[in-house]
Amino acid sequence: MSDSLDVLRWIEFSARDYATAHKISLLHEPVPLEIVCYLCQQSAEKILKAYTIAQGEPLKRTHDLETLLGQCIQYDDQFDIFADSCAALTEYAAATRYPPDDDWITETEMNAALKDAAEILEFTKSKLAELGYEPKSE
Repeated sequence: MSDSLDVLRWIEFSARDYATAHKISLLHEPVPLEIVCYLCQQSAEKILKAYTIAQGEPLKRTHDLETLLGQCIQYDDQFDIFADSCAALTEYAAATRYPPDDDWITETEMNAALKDAAEILEFTKSKLAELGYEPKSE
């Protein structure tokens, strides 16, 4: 088992990114779609890193969710249900750091990113809870 405090920090870090993305999507008009999508990618990245760290893996410094998901699948093949979600969210890691040529992210895509990130976060948190990693409060 990994350092419990370290894993719990990653869980909290991930949850904060998702909560921020969700709040921005509700409170800002117009919604900064690229920021919401970027934060969704970050949330998924951080929770997958929490899971791999909990499994004793060294921190993998990557933003590629498909790579991180592959590590998770080595320990639990149920993670494979997120293959498409991770592929979609990975796009937002780098592309959102540069001004777009046009409106390349739609509200539909933002909503999909929020849904995907929430599902990855909740599923992985439940897997981490099974391993004994549960934040005291959120």
